[in-house]
Amino acid sequence: MYENTYRVNCDCHAVELEMHGDPVVRTYCHCQDCRNLLDTPFNSITAWDSEKVTVQKGEDNLLEYKYPGKAMMRYSCMNCGELLFNTNKYKWRLVSQTLVRKCNSNSLPEALQSDKQFYYEERVVDIADQLPKYLQGIDGPLYEK
Repeated sequence: MYENTYRVNCDCHAVELEMHGDPVVRTYCHCQDCRNLLDTPFNSITAWDSEKVTVQKGEDNLLEYKYPGKAMMRYSCMNCGELLFNTNKYKWRLVSQTLVRKCNSNSLPEALQSDKQFYYEERVVDIADQLPKYLQGIDGPLYEK
């Protein structure tokens, strides 16, 4: 068993994921690509190296959607439609903090809480918090009010 192991599942429990170790990134992503792929104003995620997120149950129930023209995929349960994770150009597996919270008695472990925001200049909503807000990506210039 790994240290720092987290589990999530879809609504109907047909698919279960396990994440182990520490995420590469814990963030709110505001990029247009994530918004278009996920149809949401931002994505609150934990990003993991692909080998640290494994399908423990129901791999045959995963529905894959390839984002046209981008190196991004979305993986949902084909039975209940729950989004389980998506991938990005870094080949990370991105698991929603909302899903983690839902599968853990409405609690997000501190080790998975966002510590920054990315692509903030592409935002469609402001988030009023004290987190650093990177304008153009995962580092670089910061947003200043």
